[in-house]
Amino acid sequence: MQKTSSLYNARLLAFLLNKHGVKNIIVSPGSRNAPLIIALRAYSFNFFSIPDERAAAFSAIGMALADRKPAAVICTSGSAAANYLPAVTEAYYQKVPLLVITADRPKEWIGQGAGQTIQQENIFGPHVLYAANFLREPQDDLGKQYNQRIANEALIKAFKGPVHLNVPFDEPLYDTVDFNNEEFRFIRELGASESLSNADWQFLTSPYLQAKKVLIIAGQAPVDMALKQVLKPLLDKPGHLLFTETLSNLTDIKGVHSIDRLINTISEEQKGFLQPDLVISFGGEIVSKMLKSYLKDFKPKAHWHLSESDSLIDTFQALTVNLKTKPLDFFKVLNTIDYNGELSWTKEILNWDTVKFNFHQKYWERAVYSDFKVFGYILQHLPENSLFHCANSASIRYAQLFNQRFDILHYANRGTSGIDGSTATAIGHALNCDNNVSLVTGDIAYLYDSGAFWNDNLPNNLKIIVLNNAGGNIFRIIKGPENNADFERFQETKHKLNLAGVAQTFGISYQVVTAEKEIEAALENLYSQNNLAILEIQTPSEASPQVLKDYFKYLKNPSHDF
Repeated sequence: MQKTSSLYNARLLAFLLNKHGVKNIIVSPGSRNAPLIIALRAYSFNFFSIPDERAAAFSAIGMALADRKPAAVICTSGSAAANYLPAVTEAYYQKVPLLVITADRPKEWIGQGAGQTIQQENIFGPHVLYAANFLREPQDDLGKQYNQRIANEALIKAFKGPVHLNVPFDEPLYDTVDFNNEEFRFIRELGASESLSNADWQFLTSPYLQAKKVLIIAGQAPVDMALKQVLKPLLDKPGHLLFTETLSNLTDIKGVHSIDRLINTISEEQKGFLQPDLVISFGGEIVSKMLKSYLKDFKPKAHWHLSESDSLIDTFQALTVNLKTKPLDFFKVLNTIDYNGELSWTKEILNWDTVKFNFHQKYWERAVYSDFKVFGYILQHLPENSLFHCANSASIRYAQLFNQRFDILHYANRGTSGIDGSTATAIGHALNCDNNVSLVTGDIAYLYDSGAFWNDNLPNNLKIIVLNNAGGNIFRIIKGPENNADFERFQETKHKLNLAGVAQTFGISYQVVTAEKEIEAALENLYSQNNLAILEIQTPSEASPQVLKDYFKYLKNPSHDF
């Protein structure tokens, strides 16, 4: 007969994870979490073994990007739990579902010289939507009902972002009992999110009608076909203009889709003409520092931000109204309002964007071998209808400069914008979908997250491209760091490491190219393989930043010689 754990809390959690629809379980090794692993094995979950807790949690984020359902990450007690923090913060700011379950030792042993015993309660602080600590093996009905309630509450909230359950287990840890389909209390949540009232709309209508230039800014978001259909007729109305980024996944509707390419290359007079009366923003983080800087200098009269969060997000330091509503619901109503804005404003800016794109194409064709040049080749060779991950920080910024194909969906860890976890996130995403997945990363981010490959089930549908310029080349692009003493050692972290060694350790197919003439054949070979494969493209560390600087100069003044 099938066995399960003898410990109540382990059986309770296994039952509720199954009832709430959690499918993917990522386990990092340890002993204290053994009861839960034993209990979970009595159900039909998808199990993954990832020893590095940091990589495990980022892989769970990738899985959630595929189906918007939380994967559960489970670790032993002690410092193992602390390794989840980078991914927890990313999930919190990107609003990605994530269930963190940390096994713990009895609190009576904290500070008493017991191994793997730390302060685990509330270890993630404000970076989770919910945190709860189980009672140790409850012996009465009140204690059992308490653990059932907090487990249900955590699982309900895990579908909206990261939650943490800390579960102490007493020894013996490996004892089992017969599995008998025992029932625990299952609580579900029904009901829609908040919507705006008629009074709210009466308040908003007047300033909306007075604004003749309405700039709609889309931040990071998953693809939303219904939202696209609602935005299309709105953007046909005079005086409406859409700014998006690759991560907005809205590139196939009318608007400016390469913000930096436009904002950083227009004149001061044009910037004044562009200045909106009203900004309406929605979605997650904005990559473009140039847009943030521009709107702080050329402030709109009003800024409305659409968010279901309780936080006030004042990215442009111009926020006037925080609207707790879904973008789809908001724009549906906005479409019904008879509005007449400045037609010439929208047409003129879209014309600028077309002109800048034409100059972009000319520059790319003539550009010397560099990160910028290579990125254009990569985007051309992505498989049809595939998913494209960019690591931080140069990779995602290069992506923003190009027009994107409509069949590609874009992802990046821009909740906190750290370099840690990009590879693990892409691996997790590929493990939970059938699409081809590509990751473009830099050499530093690739080395930093090499533990992501320590996974007993690596995906065959993932291809990784490493732009190796022998250091953190972003520090040669941004102003300031290059003038510091010991710049190459402490900012750029220049190195001569052999990146192929990582792939060799984990038995992954690997190839290296060093010249432009080799790139297209290498990319074709990469995507012809039916397994996880890595392509390293070595690029010049000093030429690449200069190519990018000359790019912006040329788009601003096409007579500029480069």
